[in-house]
Amino acid sequence: MTYNFGKLFAGFAAVIALMSSSAMAAPITDVKEYNNNSATEYFVDSDGNKYNQPFYRNQNQDWEWIHNPLAGLFTNIKLSISAFDVDYDSGELDAISVFDGTSWLSLGYLAGASDIWAFTDFDLTGFSWAQSQVNAGLKVRMNIDQNNAGWLVTLGKSTLTVNGGDLACVPTPGVPCTSIDVSEPGAFALFGLAFAGLMLRRRKANKA
Repeated sequence: MTYNFGKLFAGFAAVIALMSSSAMAAPITDVKEYNNNSATEYFVDSDGNKYNQPFYRNQNQDWEWIHNPLAGLFTNIKLSISAFDVDYDSGELDAISVFDGTSWLSLGYLAGASDIWAFTDFDLTGFSWAQSQVNAGLKVRMNIDQNNAGWLVTLGKSTLTVNGGDLACVPTPGVPCTSIDVSEPGAFALFGLAFAGLMLRRRKANKA
């Protein structure tokens, strides 16, 4: 009766590698808001300043921001932008674009209504460039009041969520996002299957 410890060790190493790769692709939510504004970013600090400059911006005050680089492979990617006073149904068009590695690509327009905070979601999952750009740090640009009709808008935050995310956020600025359960049952199930396979191999070795 012999044991192939080399194969057993290789099997365990494979399990560890699979778990490590799963951890790299864990749910993540990257939040851009007032607390991490750069000198050229204008997320407002609180609801009380939503009508104040330099946050409440017009057609001549377009701006852009960059999300933090996120490592790993992702099954889904979502960009959500919190904006105030977007009168979309009355003709306000605030265009959102992202950099795809070569040029700026339009995603569409902010949604909302007069004098309210609301998130607009953009699903990036199906774009071939999304993985690499999220890994590098997604660049986002807003063209305020595209038709130059006199509209103004304030942004509260921008969230980039991958694999379901690890934070729950509300659109109102100044309200911290809260942690959510990011347990990965799939990873544990994978470990269980691999471990069961190793035990079966050992039983066969014992019978030999």
